[in-house]
Amino acid sequence: MKLTLSNYLNEETIKLLRREIDKGQFPGITFEQAMQFLLTDGIFPASDLPVVSFLKLEDWVQTMFSEQTLSYTTSELKNKTGEILQKVMQGKTIQLVKHGRVIAEINSVYRQTSIHQTV
Repeated sequence: MKLTLSNYLNEETIKLLRREIDKGQFPGITFEQAMQFLLTDGIFPASDLPVVSFLKLEDWVQTMFSEQTLSYTTSELKNKTGEILQKVMQGKTIQLVKHGRVIAEINSVYRQTSIHQTV
């Protein structure tokens, strides 16, 4: 199952995105344009904005979360609870999917604490 770009948006992602744009990671794109692109699940704005930067932005979001986020159906959660909780304790984010839609995320409390301490 392919998740849409808007599934990746959360407070942490938005802060990281703003930092990357401020550093010039996606030339020619403002924060507002990047958010619009992500909220419309990758629909390019009709303008003269650099398509290459939007493609780079899409790759950045998917790469950043493909390593940290795992998806399981609610049935899998029922059958593999111990295994899934072990992955959460290792710092992975778990997305629960029901009927093809992300309905919840499970994050480690310890991971959240360490992020806030390092920022």
